[in-house]
Amino acid sequence: MELNKIYNEDCLHGMKRIPDASIDLIVTDPPYFLGLTHNGQKGSFIDLAISRPFFDALFQEYKRVLKPDACVFFFCDWRGYAFYYPIFDAILGASNLLVWDKISAPGSKYSYSHELLIFHAPASVNKGGSSIFRVPGFSSGAKKVEGEKVHPTQKPLALIRQLVEAHSEVGDTVLDTFMGSGTTAIACMELQRNFVGYELDIKNFKIAQKRVFNM
Repeated sequence: MELNKIYNEDCLHGMKRIPDASIDLIVTDPPYFLGLTHNGQKGSFIDLAISRPFFDALFQEYKRVLKPDACVFFFCDWRGYAFYYPIFDAILGASNLLVWDKISAPGSKYSYSHELLIFHAPASVNKGGSSIFRVPGFSSGAKKVEGEKVHPTQKPLALIRQLVEAHSEVGDTVLDTFMGSGTTAIACMELQRNFVGYELDIKNFKIAQKRVFNM
């Protein structure tokens, strides 16, 4: 396994090359619409059943590659949380539900101004502050300091940097199994952490390569 590289492949296949107990932190933002509608409406959990084996296998791999004192930040939203939580908790153990407050966002039935993070921390970890991260999203200020939004669910660099800095040290290795536009990699490079990333979608992979490596 080569560090500081984004792999254009299925993360379940790629993670087989990661040694046991070698990852210091996982920060990842999976696609939110597996089995759900794209128009903001709640889908059927029966539809989601087809993806359960994937997440069972994914979280088992997380458990295998994590160091004993490593944490996991797994993004989701209000539609997917009830699906992810019991799988995540049974395999990794959920320590808390965190909230990213985007400050403002559109929405007709109250605003879509927050997203959720399922958080795992082992018993040995006893640090952290508020469970709410108030960082502007791209609709409320991030674009002014981070430039163009190049991915539909792109997270602000300020948010990912905060997570990486709080739960890893210089020289540690951070894993992102759904790299998207490469924000986790950029945060790691700025903070002198190593990273391993996977992005299956070729369009997003090329976007990440350009943002991270100028390729």
